[in-house]
Amino acid sequence: MRIYESVEGVGSRLALLESLVKGLLPEADLSSNTEMLQLGKSLGIPLPVVEEVHRTDPDKVVPKVEDEDTLPLLPDQQGQVQYIGPASSFQFHLTLRRLMGNYSSFEFAMFGRNAADPYDAAQAVPALFDKTEAKAIQECSHSSPDDCASPSESVKEIDGAVLDALIDAYFDVIHSDFPVLHEASFRESYEIWVGSNAAPDPAWFCGLLCVLILARRIAPFDIPEAAEKQWWRHAQKLLPTVFFTSNMFAVQALMLTALHLHNTSHRDACWNLTGTAVRIGFAIGLHRDDVRHSQSPLLRELRKQLWWTLYAFEQMQVSSYDRPSAIINTSSTVAYPNERIVGVAGHCPQDLLKWSQRLALLLGSACKALDPTGNASDDDSYSRPLSPTAGILRDLNRWKESLPQHLSLGIADSLAPSSQRPLLLLHAQYFYTIILVSRSALLRRATLLSKNTNAVLPSPMVTVSETCIDAGRGLGRILHKLETIHKFNSRTWFDSFYTVTSALVLVLDIFCNVKKNSPVNAKPSEILLRDLSIMMKNHLRSPRMPGSLQNWGKIVVDVNALTEQFRALAVNSQQATRPLASDPSSIPAAPSYHLPTDDLPPVPDLAPDPGVEVFPPPGQELTMSAAVSPEDSHLARENANQFWAQLSFMHDPNGQMQDWGWDDIGALLRGDVFSQQ
Repeated sequence: MRIYESVEGVGSRLALLESLVKGLLPEADLSSNTEMLQLGKSLGIPLPVVEEVHRTDPDKVVPKVEDEDTLPLLPDQQGQVQYIGPASSFQFHLTLRRLMGNYSSFEFAMFGRNAADPYDAAQAVPALFDKTEAKAIQECSHSSPDDCASPSESVKEIDGAVLDALIDAYFDVIHSDFPVLHEASFRESYEIWVGSNAAPDPAWFCGLLCVLILARRIAPFDIPEAAEKQWWRHAQKLLPTVFFTSNMFAVQALMLTALHLHNTSHRDACWNLTGTAVRIGFAIGLHRDDVRHSQSPLLRELRKQLWWTLYAFEQMQVSSYDRPSAIINTSSTVAYPNERIVGVAGHCPQDLLKWSQRLALLLGSACKALDPTGNASDDDSYSRPLSPTAGILRDLNRWKESLPQHLSLGIADSLAPSSQRPLLLLHAQYFYTIILVSRSALLRRATLLSKNTNAVLPSPMVTVSETCIDAGRGLGRILHKLETIHKFNSRTWFDSFYTVTSALVLVLDIFCNVKKNSPVNAKPSEILLRDLSIMMKNHLRSPRMPGSLQNWGKIVVDVNALTEQFRALAVNSQQATRPLASDPSSIPAAPSYHLPTDDLPPVPDLAPDPGVEVFPPPGQELTMSAAVSPEDSHLARENANQFWAQLSFMHDPNGQMQDWGWDDIGALLRGDVFSQQ
């Protein structure tokens, strides 16, 4: 039956139908006809066969020319080449540099030398620890780990108080960000290992070594780097056995190892180990709830927690590298874990795991919508029904509106200190996902303005780019707030990654406003970018900050300096072309601007290694600031809901939508950033 109705009417009807389906099946993927047919098949609903209409004439397709903008294979630090998708942030960083007039050659620094390089005995120290500095740590009598009888015996030579302190630091700081282990079960296994002469399970012991390696970064006392090198050497010996093991210990060990590699400029190896962990997870049925072979209630819930942690960790890498995910089907049958059984109740707000799981699925859908296979999107990606990008933005809006009050951003001030960071990170990932699906519009907007400052921009592109700017500022304010409450983690987690993501959006916002000669609109982003730069300068002073996180911190400082130079050049150019005023006193003074945030604490001239200064010592009061408004009013645009409800069905009355094409953007914005050498 043919429906005689306007495009807007059909669009509204489809939006209502999509909302109904999403209300019944929140995890449903409606991004394409194929996905909807698979959904109907899985639900036992017969659906008609829909023929795909291809509007592109194959005879008119012009093959793409490989040039400097198309770098499917990039050299790493080992002389190898690796695939980084066309939507990677490496390409975005180059594009941003070109726009700012500061392009130079860059090296691919995040994929470092081989993580399994032989241990350099010449650089080893006779003793791993100094008793006076590490508080009575037993001195190891071996100059090389190869001299030790076994990895287990070597670690046991360390004072038990030191090992206990490292394990405490891990569960106090790292565990809430990366819930891979179960604290009570792990400590029980640890005590059994300490009191036994038997060889430990290789996979479990590999996990213990990685716990020590990660905890060294945030320990309350200094541990020489030689200790980390020795522990990593032991872990390397165990990894071949872990690869051939199919149990939860193996998945946990691989995930902890991958996090260490991710942080230390070995993100290629991290990617490989994460994929292996996914495969082993499939092999032991982590991806299904109906696998219950002699499992206790605790074990069932721990399996759920491990699966969702692995899923979120893998999707963060997918969003960064623009590579395909190893987890193809996002409609997983695994429910969120019971918070009381897994032991997180009291350490995070109620229902946080439930809403975090839903947000992780939206991140996975966002990665898929951005076409991580590298194929270009259609020119009418925003005008066809059920546009994946617009649909995900609507889903994110629904997620935010459905949040219970006790998980809203404004409630953070009233939470216990242990619950503040998990809640803020939840909203940080929300803003990151928005940026992921909208920043290509902001890049396109900046590109058009760089060519013609008076260009008439399509309204959908303007709205999407403004949404990206709002999310970039919201993410930056959350990171600033984490700093003000001493909860910013620059040693082991994605805080620096999020900071780069926010900073690059702020740079593009400033660039667009400078091109439009609108300094008033750029001022909030300028101030926030400056504050983030000061914050990262402070953290970069610590020698405990690992390689990848250092590179991200340096990028933030660098782009802030670049933006200040660009802004100064623009001001000088405007002053040179502006006619002189006859009465200088008649020129009104420029108004002052400030963000609704507290100022960052002053950066001292010399900042000693603060240990765990990002987490206040016991007894110190946490002072909350108004760094983040209750619901981030910048996102509540007047026409936001109406826009996202109708975006899929808009057309360009000026006939300029062809210029707003996704193919010629060159790179979507991702979070992975590469440093200038």
